[in-house]
Amino acid sequence: MSKPMPQLMTRAAHRAALTQAAGDVGYLRQIGDEHLALHRPGGDTLLVTFECLDTTRARDGGLPLSSGLARKRGWATLDIMAEGRTWFRDDDLHDFFDGLTDDGFFDDYDTVVFAGGGMGAYGAAAHSVAAPGSIVFLMQPYATLARDIAPWERRFRNAWSLPFGPRYGNAARMIDGAARVYLITDPTESADAMHASLFQAGHVMRLPATHAGTDIQARIEGIGILNRLIAGAVNDTLTPLRFAQLWRGRRQDPVWLTGLMRKIDRLDRPWLAALITGYMVRKGAGRIARRRLNAALSQLAAEGRTAPGNLEPAPRPDHARTLLAGE
Repeated sequence: MSKPMPQLMTRAAHRAALTQAAGDVGYLRQIGDEHLALHRPGGDTLLVTFECLDTTRARDGGLPLSSGLARKRGWATLDIMAEGRTWFRDDDLHDFFDGLTDDGFFDDYDTVVFAGGGMGAYGAAAHSVAAPGSIVFLMQPYATLARDIAPWERRFRNAWSLPFGPRYGNAARMIDGAARVYLITDPTESADAMHASLFQAGHVMRLPATHAGTDIQARIEGIGILNRLIAGAVNDTLTPLRFAQLWRGRRQDPVWLTGLMRKIDRLDRPWLAALITGYMVRKGAGRIARRRLNAALSQLAAEGRTAPGNLEPAPRPDHARTLLAGE
């Protein structure tokens, strides 16, 4: 049986949770019409995150992605949350960051980290220019949607009319003053890889998350490695090898396995399909994986090809614990 979907918090309940998180010493501030800023004071490290309010609201407790690691380590946090896909292109938000810089807000911390995924990665990279010498941690970043720079980007058409400059504009250019930049992307997703290629600075460390799919942050959170990755970035211990070791956890992630299975299906590669679905069946996957395994083995047999390993058709059990969501 699949797990029931968690009930989404109401907007009022979410606002109350964020207000409570701010406490008496922090603040929850409305920035223009479309953004919120949640600041919680702490020690000598500040973690600045960017994400959609809907993403925050769907998380357990309705709190930003900074809450786990930063609160355990006593770090200060500044979380910027967008109401919808604003791409953080808002003059009020830009004024807010200008004000933080002018007031010396970032100078109060020994270490400042900007982090985000997808649209949030764009926001983190673009606004990192406000704190030179910061650490930037990006999952599936987009450089810009400006048509003259990324004419090949055909997604996000609703955002094409947004002005991606001149203030906090091209994220790939805004990281020049950072101390270190960690960039996680899926090289098999062509459009995402093209965005990543625009981040050309020498202090960018590229961390390939092969076959991660269209939401890398969700996969990293799903396998429980986000906190260790950010901690490694702060401690300067995050390397391509360390990332590869942690990323191996995807092999136990049913969502990642399902996505990989479907990608291989589209490629019509029966040997690979048998290899992957055979692994999934060994891990307890349900009827879809068993059916795909048997189809792949039948296709290989019809073509006179040998199946990987000693794979045999999967029997149909009376009852099985399932790995795949929805089974």
